[in-house]
Amino acid sequence: DDGRDPRARRWSGNMNDARPLADLTLVEAALRVLRTPSPHDKAAMTDEIHALWVKGAIAREYDPDAPSVDPPSRPARDERVVLVEPGRAPRLGKGGSPESRVAILHSLAHIESWAIDLSWDIVARFGAARSMPRAFFDDFVQVAADEARHFRMLAARLVELGSEYGALSAHDGLWDSAMETAGSLEARLVVEHCVHEARGLDVLPATIEKFRRNGDEQSAQLLEGTIYPEEVTHCAAGVRWFRFLHEREREREGEGEGEG
Repeated sequence: DDGRDPRARRWSGNMNDARPLADLTLVEAALRVLRTPSPHDKAAMTDEIHALWVKGAIAREYDPDAPSVDPPSRPARDERVVLVEPGRAPRLGKGGSPESRVAILHSLAHIESWAIDLSWDIVARFGAARSMPRAFFDDFVQVAADEARHFRMLAARLVELGSEYGALSAHDGLWDSAMETAGSLEARLVVEHCVHEARGLDVLPATIEKFRRNGDEQSAQLLEGTIYPEEVTHCAAGVRWFRFLHEREREREGEGEGEG
């Protein structure tokens, strides 16, 4: 099993580009994920891109001579999840019933599925445009791989509990807020990594305790042992690159003053 969603018609999200992932630049690979409708295929493709990037099979961040391609304003999504307004999303409850615990896990899986797209969007939207160093790409490829693993683990846990990703409705407030920062890398880093992810870390210990208190140690361990510590590194990446941008701007201003 290669992890591909059997309901998806094609592996490539770009129907006009059938090149193997190893023949793409990283930004081109990011765009392919964003154009892929199935969240399961997004996760599996992310795993493949991460492996190719780490071993150097995808060697270039982007082609400076190629015309720039804007990421989609909204990533491709299939219809497995019924989208509703935030106020109409299922109530999660306190984890005291199997239904409540499934609702919590489904909500987390939905967040992680969007986090995959957000990771690739920051690569495709800002990497070349802001002339970011290779370490920036390294960090967000790793973030994307972590988010893909989180999604896959949460989706598998839902199946173990007799449900599946897509069984409940959800909202896309996370992506909507991302689009408000589409014109600024600094704003994206602050809003998505220093606010949204930080808030998620603030509430996750209480969520873990809900599962543990109600006898679902397996879900508690999944959140506590894997997702929580890796999300801490994602917040750190946001802070690190915000500081980098600030310091780079200060250096450029200093050079400008020196020339004057």
